[in-house]
Amino acid sequence: MAPMPSEYGCSSDRRPARAAGRSAVLLAFALALGCAHGPGARAAPTSLLEIASVTTDADVWVDGQYIGQVAAVSGQLRLAPGVHRVEVRKPGHFPVQRTVRVEKHGGGSVVVEAELLTDPR
Repeated sequence: MAPMPSEYGCSSDRRPARAAGRSAVLLAFALALGCAHGPGARAAPTSLLEIASVTTDADVWVDGQYIGQVAAVSGQLRLAPGVHRVEVRKPGHFPVQRTVRVEKHGGGSVVVEAELLTDPR
């Protein structure tokens, strides 16, 4: 018996597991950030994440998900209302971890001060 096509028009045996996993992660991340799609859908109010750091090549993680480097992320990423865990990491340095809260009405910016100190080990 041939596999039944899904509502998106692709059958389960043609879609690689890696692509399905990647799609699930991207969907979960988009939902966590408050994305909305479809007719009449309104995006949730958001706030911009700004990373104040001299180390622009450090990695930024939000809620356990890798986002990118400070230079590419700062002032570009919008956070949905709620509490978020922001971490800035760079090999050879102590990580900076902050918990930030975005209010329900959103707007403005959330600034994370990230002075990365060298790990003497």
